[in-house]
Order: sequence, then structure tokens, then C-alpha cells
Amino acid sequence: MRRHGRAPLSGGVGALFLWLVASALMGPPSAVAARQDAPPPDDGGAAQPGSEPSQPPAPPQSTGSADDGQSSSQANSSQVPPGMESSWVVRVYKIRPSRLFKGLLESLQAEGYPPEEVDESSRRVKSSFIDFKQGNFELQVAEPPPRLGGDYHVLQLLKMKVGKVSLEGVVQPGDDGSVLRVRARILVTGLDRVKKVHIFVDRRSTGVIEADFIHKLEARLGLEHL
Repeated sequence: MRRHGRAPLSGGVGALFLWLVASALMGPPSAVAARQDAPPPDDGGAAQPGSEPSQPPAPPQSTGSADDGQSSSQANSSQVPPGMESSWVVRVYKIRPSRLFKGLLESLQAEGYPPEEVDESSRRVKSSFIDFKQGNFELQVAEPPPRLGGDYHVLQLLKMKVGKVSLEGVVQPGDDGSVLRVRARILVTGLDRVKKVHIFVDRRSTGVIEADFIHKLEARLGLEHL
């Protein structure tokens, strides 16, 4: 009967011992709750729900290309380099300056040189750049390029085949009527041997393009130069 009465006591002591061991391993209830509320570990960079996303990396810088070089060169070509301006082709007509200037604007538009800069007070006009082909003219429209050497390092064809051209015209009063001055600005492609890109560069005009335009203007207005 003694052994039968001690069994519940042994069982109770054993249960109490197991509960103490479990409590020591698990810690207090607050610690258990804290572990349950903790966010899961980082999964290698994926954004967590409710967290701020990381900043994206900066985009790579564009290195550009030969075509970019051509475009930027043409856009920044408002000033003609020293010594590269073409000579004026001059004609004198027995006509009022105002009428000649009006005819000049109309002829530029009609011949495919749309006026871009017009100064009515000084009777000066510059057209937009347009494409041209050397094959449309019997004579060379541009002088040979500068020689390589020194600070000049743009390689060009001796006889170019295509390019861009803009016409500039000025009308001034003259002794017997009006004086017309016309000059062309010619741009052709060249290879910058330092930067290794193709760019637009100026070439001096031989006067062929100017003379061709003036001939069409005279026919349009019925003029003969003096």
C-alpha cells in the first residue's frame, strides 16, 4: 500500500521538473511573443512588405556615337572658324533696295533655302541649312580642305560629294540702285582624328552655289546686273 500511495507523488514531481526545464529553455512569455512578432530574415535583397524600398542604381552614362557627334557639331556651329568664311559674291542692280530684298526672300524660299534669320532693318537674311550634292554642279562648290598639322586634325575628302549649305544675303543702297551680297556657308563631314568621331566642319565656298542662286533670282525678278 505504501508503494501504491507514492506513485502520484513521483508523477507530480516528474511533471513539475519537466515544466521547469521547458520554462528555462523557452524563457518568459514576453520573450516568446517577441520572437513570434520579429520579421523574417532578409531574403537576399527583396523588399519586405511595409518596408521602404532601396534606391535604384543610377543609370549608366551614354558614351554617344559618331552620329551624336555630327548632330551636336551642327547644333553648335553658329560661329564660323577664323579664316573659313566664304567670300561675298557681289552684284549691282538698278532696283530699289526694298524691292530687291523682298525678291531675295521670295527667291530663297522658292529655291529651297527657307529663311531662318531675317533682319528687315539692315536687310540681311540667313537661310536654314539644307542638303546638297556636288553632282548637281559642274564645278567644285568648295575649296580644298586645310592641311593636317598643328592644331588642325580633321581628316576630309579632297573632293567632297555631299554636304550642307546655308545662304546669307545682304541688300544695301547703291549709287545706281542696290548692291546685293550673297555668300554660302558649306559644312561637310570630317573625321576628328583625336576624338575619333565624325563631325561637321566648314569649307570655303568657290562661289558656284552663290552664282547659281543669283542667276535664278535674276530670272525670277527680270534683273540684269550692272
